[in-house]
Amino acid sequence: MHKKLSFIVLLLMFFGCQDPKNGSLEEPFSNFMGYGEYSVGFKSLFLSDLSREHVPYADWSGKLYPENGTSKGRKLPIHIWYPASEKSKLLPYRHFVNLITKQTQEEFNKESDSLASKIFAYQISELKGDSSFAQDQLDTLLALKTNASLNTLPVQQKFPLILFPNGTSPAIQSVMCEYLASHGYIVAAIALKGQFSHVVDTSTKGLEVAVDDLEFALQQLLELPNIDETQIALLANAIQSSFCVGLASRNKKIKALISLEGGFLSQFEQNILNSTSFYEPQNIAIPILAIYAPHPSISPHHIYHLKYSDRYFAHFPKMSEFHFLNYGLFEEYVPNIIGEPKGNTKKGFKAASELSLSFLNAMLKGKTKKFDQFYTKEIPKEYEITIDTVFKMAGIVPPPNMAILKNVFISDGIDAIESIYQSQIMEGNPTPFSMTFYNDFKNWLAWKKDPEYTNRLRLYKMAVKSYPNSALNNYRLAFYLDKNNADKASHSYYLKASQLLDKDSTLTQSQVADLKNAIVQALQ
Repeated sequence: MHKKLSFIVLLLMFFGCQDPKNGSLEEPFSNFMGYGEYSVGFKSLFLSDLSREHVPYADWSGKLYPENGTSKGRKLPIHIWYPASEKSKLLPYRHFVNLITKQTQEEFNKESDSLASKIFAYQISELKGDSSFAQDQLDTLLALKTNASLNTLPVQQKFPLILFPNGTSPAIQSVMCEYLASHGYIVAAIALKGQFSHVVDTSTKGLEVAVDDLEFALQQLLELPNIDETQIALLANAIQSSFCVGLASRNKKIKALISLEGGFLSQFEQNILNSTSFYEPQNIAIPILAIYAPHPSISPHHIYHLKYSDRYFAHFPKMSEFHFLNYGLFEEYVPNIIGEPKGNTKKGFKAASELSLSFLNAMLKGKTKKFDQFYTKEIPKEYEITIDTVFKMAGIVPPPNMAILKNVFISDGIDAIESIYQSQIMEGNPTPFSMTFYNDFKNWLAWKKDPEYTNRLRLYKMAVKSYPNSALNNYRLAFYLDKNNADKASHSYYLKASQLLDKDSTLTQSQVADLKNAIVQALQ
């Protein structure tokens, strides 16, 4: 009996002392994360948008890879982590890596995994800036146990949906996806693509194409029975954060957004967003958590203008952009995997995950206690090493949308529009309506609703009050004053518009030239 007990003790000691780096334990390598009450299931949906053409696979350099057979439609696989009702064998990390190049179920079943591993290693080398990532290091990562099991039965209830896009889905954001799923969220990853190949385009056109991909993914996901379609949030890193903002600006189903050290906080990506039709402050009225790290192009002030959104900022001084993805945890297994870190990326990753969870719980589930600890008091002591700055910018109530304002006008006339404008001014909002609103509402009034030009005159008095340095607004006010025989006032505003032309950065060169000609003719 004594020998038997000794043998059992030795076995327990043996298995309990295994090095987690060798991936041999049946617990996930990320077990320190503080997973929630649910086991995590994982499944892949290999879908195609048949309304759009297929695009070939390409790596970051732009190199295209040959494909076998023909493909119909734009392949958009969606990878899903979800609360599971049963436990099963944990997937190796290799499973997620193998999926990064697979676009169909047939490819996943039949094709070699060598290309996926090659692409994964190539991306690590690109991020680090050298080719030192070795085969044995790759093998170490591929063998790690994840916290997800394949195709297990889901918990039979509805959960909020988190959409987490990344070009290397599902391999690079898997740990945070597992973490959120274990706490009662369905998390979906999609690799957004460019117009002509697998790699996204960092341009206005690229953003529009990516938003189309996100819309397709969201439509497909909302067909699933366990998703609460009233509670949807977006989470993204790098330029994907701006793609998500593009979706949020035109889809009111989105209830919250997390920018995980996203380029959304850069002037470059703000320029891309500003060149689209939908990106205006009144279209972004959802709460935003902006997690950011030291970077010369990233600053909170780039989204200060989103005045209708409650914006929560958290600065992680010892982290960098891609350490908020799985690379932050891989640092323990492959030191300096994407370059020398500034601090403890494992702790930084965990803190960012916990802050993100507390934000989502507050915004989608009404559980505010943990999140309030960050933004109503001092930074909790356990996070002082990883977070040095948090602050909130409260949003204001947005004005009614265009459809409501049109209905108000039909019912009560321009007086009611002016009343809404004045009420917003009184609440401290100097620009209640956007420049786009004035242009679109003007065009709408022109169709049999303002034969005497009086409504448009009153409309542009509001426009000039809010945007006094707009040459176009001053010109239009002058034009409508002229139509109402206010010659002296009209002349004054034409002159002001002329003076502002060369200073108005919102106008293109052709617009400036057209306005100059129009003003000259008006003053003759």
